[in-house]
Amino acid sequence: MKISIVTPSFSGGGAERVAVNLANYYAKNGLDVSLIVFEGVGPYRRQVNSSIKLIDLDVKRLRYDAWLKLRKAIKDESPEYILSVMRGANIFVGLALPIMNNIRVMFREANTMEAVRRKPWHRRLIHKSLMRFSYRRADVVIANSIDTKKDLLDNNIVNESHVKVIGNPVINDDLNEKSRDVLHHEWLSSSDACVVLHVGRLDVQKNQALLLRAFSLAVKSAPGIKLVILGEGEEKNNLENLASELGVKDSVDFVAFQDNPYPYYKAADLFVLSSDWEGFGNVIVEALACGTPVISTDCPGGPRTILADGKYGVLVPCGDVERLSLEMVKNIKNVGAWNFEELKMRANEFTVEAVAKKYLEAVR
Repeated sequence: MKISIVTPSFSGGGAERVAVNLANYYAKNGLDVSLIVFEGVGPYRRQVNSSIKLIDLDVKRLRYDAWLKLRKAIKDESPEYILSVMRGANIFVGLALPIMNNIRVMFREANTMEAVRRKPWHRRLIHKSLMRFSYRRADVVIANSIDTKKDLLDNNIVNESHVKVIGNPVINDDLNEKSRDVLHHEWLSSSDACVVLHVGRLDVQKNQALLLRAFSLAVKSAPGIKLVILGEGEEKNNLENLASELGVKDSVDFVAFQDNPYPYYKAADLFVLSSDWEGFGNVIVEALACGTPVISTDCPGGPRTILADGKYGVLVPCGDVERLSLEMVKNIKNVGAWNFEELKMRANEFTVEAVAKKYLEAVR
């Protein structure tokens, strides 16, 4: 079986992680795998298995030359299956496909339509039109959450019969080994410190500003707690300035993207996701897999599904600073109330092996 997986880049986002996880799994299990990337830069490139054919289109912006290069790559590879993992790439794949072909096409829809809704009306109209044209060329669209599927249907992007809900392939079989790597971090390496962890792109969608404001209230009730924010992005300077304004600069550490974040998850006392919207929420699964209790905003996307309506973690209303602060204090003081093994078992429902098989079953 020959499969081409298309991803925008190898940056530290969830979609790029999914592309590499799936490519490595399929290659390990005997499939002929090519990985087509628009711009082959980013930390996940180092994780691509050497047996995978890497096709770097070397385009920085998704414009006409990207369409031409992608069309040529698809023609040269002539795969039996194409899997595209992110909205922008999906649109270009749909536009680049030959009119007549025998390729089975899967699009993974990585997010709700919130970002599209926030565009000016004319750009929103163009974006939806392109999505409708391209997505209807796919044999199946894989929505990574119920909310993601609902948005596709509500916006008339694709017919319901062509959409399947499948959670993300997050957990590799080397997680336990990776989580045991030595961690060099003053707070997380200390048994005396109580540490709240956040992992994610520093972006307005992830709303780390909400997290900082809630944390600044939490330290008043739980002096000595620390916050580690792991990730990179365009909001970093704004967030560092906000931490200073709130008077918590010395209790917050901004850590750059890590190839292996699992020791951070394992050492933390609590994980918090503060997003305004999500597609799925890979970081929630990663935290659960390490037995770390989770608090998440009850935002559109996957968090409520992953946490089973609050069974495996705490859900708080989006934008509610005081409620998030109260839950942080409550749970940092009562970490032992959680069944850590139960959290890990929940995460195991989203292994790469289990989900990769569902993807292929969906398109056959």
